[in-house]
Amino acid sequence: MPNHEQKHVQAQIESEVQSQQESRRKAWRGMLIPAVGSAAFFTSTLLGIGRIYRQYGWPSDAFGWSDYALMSIPFVILALGLTEEIKEAQK
Repeated sequence: MPNHEQKHVQAQIESEVQSQQESRRKAWRGMLIPAVGSAAFFTSTLLGIGRIYRQYGWPSDAFGWSDYALMSIPFVILALGLTEEIKEAQK
């Protein structure tokens, strides 16, 4: 293969590698914004729970069945999401 063809092929390969790296970077950075927001919300919630606990104590008989149903929704969504991810990884 002549030298100029070899340089052209090498430039194409380098361009593809850079494109793949940029795609990976954008995908991971796109996840950072929701992750940071979720972490801030979670931290705020935990601090709020600590404040309420110090002021009112443990919530004995404070919640009804609808409150427990409402609180279980995030765990159901988490379980469904993890199940889907596991199914996709096994394909």
